[in-house]
Formats: sequence, C-alpha cells, structure tokens
Amino acid sequence: MTGQSPGPIIPARAGSLKSLTVTMAVMCYLACLAIGALILINRAVESWTGGLAREVTVQVRQLQGAQIEAELGRANELLEAFPGVVSTVILDRDAGAKLLEPWLGSRNLDDLPVPRLIRVTVDAQAPPDYKALAAALKDIKGASLDTHRRWQAELTRMARALSLLSYAVLLLICVSAIAIVIFATRTVLDANRPVVDVLHLVGAKDSYISRQIDGRFLKTGLWAGLIGVMLGLVTFLLLGLTGSKGAGGVADASRGLLFAAPEIAIWSYGVLLMVPVAATLISLITSRVTLIRMLRNVR
Repeated sequence: MTGQSPGPIIPARAGSLKSLTVTMAVMCYLACLAIGALILINRAVESWTGGLAREVTVQVRQLQGAQIEAELGRANELLEAFPGVVSTVILDRDAGAKLLEPWLGSRNLDDLPVPRLIRVTVDAQAPPDYKALAAALKDIKGASLDTHRRWQAELTRMARALSLLSYAVLLLICVSAIAIVIFATRTVLDANRPVVDVLHLVGAKDSYISRQIDGRFLKTGLWAGLIGVMLGLVTFLLLGLTGSKGAGGVADASRGLLFAAPEIAIWSYGVLLMVPVAATLISLITSRVTLIRMLRNVR
C-alpha cells in the first residue's frame, strides 16, 4: 500500500471529455447570442410599438383651390380641442421633405405639393376615439389621419417571426448538444470497457458505475456553460464599446442589454445564466440515461 487514494474510473484528462467541453462551450456561446438577440428584439419592438401607440399623424395635402396653411391651422385647432389629445406639433415643410428623401432624394421639392404633417401625442391611458377624429377631419380639405396601426401590425409580425427563429435555433442547439453528449458518453464507456467489466464481476451495480462516470459530464457541462456565457457577455460588451456611440443600432442595443436599468438587467442576466444550468442538466441527464441503457446491454 502506498497510501494514495484510488483514482477515478474516468481519467480527469480524458480526450473525449476535453473535446466535449470545447464543443459544448461553443454551443452555449451560440445559445447566449440567440437569447441575447431574442431579448433585444422583444425590447426594441416594445419600444417601437409603444412609441407608435402614443403618437398619431395628421396629413394635410395641398388641394386645388385650398389654402394649405389655413387648413393646417384648422386641423391643429381641432386636434388641440379633441378629447384624448395631449399635444400637437406642426412640422414645417423641410421636415416633410426630409421624410421623403429616401424615395425622392435630396433634390429641391419646392415645385412639388409636399403634404404638411401634424405630429399628435395622445393619452396612452385614455386615447381619443380615432373613428370620430377621422370623421371630424373630413371637414378639413386634404386632411387625413394615420394611426400607424399597419406599422404596429408589421412590427409585431416581424418580432414574432424573429422570435420563432431564435427559439428554433435554441431548440436545434439543445438537440445537437444532446446528440454530442450521447456520442461522448458512448466513447468514454467504450474506452473504459475493461474497467466496467471488472466492476460488474465484483458485483458493482449499474447505478454505481454510472455515478462514477456522469459526475465528469456534470462538471463538463457546467464549465462549458460558464465559458459560453462569458464569451457571450464579452461579445456583447465588445459590440457595445466598439460600435457607434449614437442611439439605435446593434451597438446601442448591446449596451442596453448589459447596462440596462437594474430591474431589466437582473432579468436579462438571469436568463443568460440559465445557459450553464441548462448545459449542466443536459450533460448530466443525457449521460446518465445513456450510461444506464448501455450498461444494461453490457450485462
């Protein structure tokens, strides 16, 4: 007797487990990116639709025989007196022309009948009766109401499609992780078949043998999950630091994900930290089920 404690059945530096750690870490990293994208998409759409819900637009077109400035003033007076309207802002001609630049370019639009716009802020808790407002605006020549409902529907539809895509990616990652763990478990058990046979000969139960092996997979899943989350957070941090400093865009969204208000940040970090938990459970449960089934066949 040398006084040394007996070593584990599976060597700590087993090559298959090292490969599994790297592969699982990459998959956890991709899962973090998918979850981060899902959070950013939902947050952005909530912000956009919330802004659209608080504002409507009244357009006053130039009609023959009508004084657009006079009609614009009448429309503004009607809006200010209408229940549910908080404030109105008449946009000047240059602002309207700027909105048309993506379609008409930056050329001089003085000869074109550019419509004038009124930006209307409404009470989100008690919005105006839009049907009644649209009917009232019919008395004003060239006036029409845009509640942005179509844009809200399009944004919601787009968010749902992107969310489903993110969930599908996460599902594929989970399925792939399970398949990889099954393959690694079979490889480890086959490599240690002589040891397993000896344990069976001395009367060791399958549950005992599986516990000696799946403990390694538990540690592998935990480490892979932590590495993947750290890489994901570093990626979002780099996007936030190296991207544009202005509002909007991927860089600003990444900064919002990492440095949001405490109540939002806690939820975001909590969801991301579920990745190591999921990776650990997938590794442990999958390896345990695979080992039990294989050990029964070995007998």
